[in-house]
Amino acid sequence: MPLLTLGRVHAGALTDEEEAEHRVEVPASVCSRHPRAFALVVEGNCMDRVIPEGAHVLVDPDREPSNGSIAVVETEAYQAVMRRWYRGSSTLMLTADSHEEQEDLVFSMEDGPVRVIGTVVWWQAPEEME
Repeated sequence: MPLLTLGRVHAGALTDEEEAEHRVEVPASVCSRHPRAFALVVEGNCMDRVIPEGAHVLVDPDREPSNGSIAVVETEAYQAVMRRWYRGSSTLMLTADSHEEQEDLVFSMEDGPVRVIGTVVWWQAPEEME
């Protein structure tokens, strides 16, 4: 099923989201299991062991991330980032899964809010998009 890509999500340094409008083909079975999901383009290499830069990811806003899930979150400064999600009793750690050394993002209860945009439920490598 064709889905409109809504923008870019950074798998790198925290920066503002960017709009990028084009269509990506998503299997109908995936769309039926995640009816409110939307597609984003990955920018950066913080998740390149799992999802390469330039790939499309399908993000389900209705699925809460569990420890180890790949989540798209927005920080208090309204910056979206995609990382692995690990929630402890008093901290949230967003970790990179990269071939290069990357800084983990750690948030405590006293830090500003982190809003979950959704959980990555499917992705497509950039080579498959052409």
